[in-house]
Amino acid sequence: MAFSLDRIFTTRTALPKNGGVVEIIPMPALRPYIRCFWVCERDKYDKVSRVIPDCCADIIIDVENNGAGFVGMCPDSFTATHVNAIFGIRFYAWAVPQFTRTNAVQLFNALISPQNLFDNFTEFKDSIIAAKSTAERVEIAQNYLIGLHDDRCDCDVMNSLYNIVRNNGNISVNDLSRGIVVSKRTLERRFMQSIGVSPKTVTEMIRYQLLWQDCIGNNFCTLDSVEKFGYYDEAHMYNDFKKYHGIGLGEARQEYYDLSHFYNTFA
Repeated sequence: MAFSLDRIFTTRTALPKNGGVVEIIPMPALRPYIRCFWVCERDKYDKVSRVIPDCCADIIIDVENNGAGFVGMCPDSFTATHVNAIFGIRFYAWAVPQFTRTNAVQLFNALISPQNLFDNFTEFKDSIIAAKSTAERVEIAQNYLIGLHDDRCDCDVMNSLYNIVRNNGNISVNDLSRGIVVSKRTLERRFMQSIGVSPKTVTEMIRYQLLWQDCIGNNFCTLDSVEKFGYYDEAHMYNDFKKYHGIGLGEARQEYYDLSHFYNTFA
């Protein structure tokens, strides 16, 4: 199910409040693992943006100051201002171990030097900084990632993720474990080994992401979403959304629709 997961589940950001950030979709061979490459140009971006939990982890390269960091999957929203030109690589969190042999537990909600995670990262970073265009950086990054990739994954974990998405995050850990015929404790251990976080946390974060994508749609209905995502009532859904997004659902929708459509994605 690793290959098909990206076809049924694509994460969404909150979108910053002005232009300057661009997402670039990777080559087909990398799409099951890499959500996108992204760039931020300092001269076009000067306002605070909201960063929300998106079930992803990022390599962030400061192309002006020769700096870099790895930000693991984060369960909390926060605001940030990009003050320098940036090139980023956004991984689906469950794909990161296929590019590094670091213990996945160390990656959740972490800020780590990429040199400690990825082979030959310093040479890669220098090539990214020396590149003359975004297209050249994307090509360099894709070649680097293809060279790193080790197609090893826990198929039971990937099948569980598939079931989580198919059930809109409305599924218990007990049902997940029964679906792949392992004990609950075994499934929890394997999630920690493969993603660095419990299946319950991943399920809740995926449900939030799917709710966010629903609520910015044109046909959003609160009562339909309460039923679809398995909330007890509207208050339960609103509180759960705010826990992850940082602001209420209505305010988030207003913030989103006040934005211009600058967030370009290239196939």
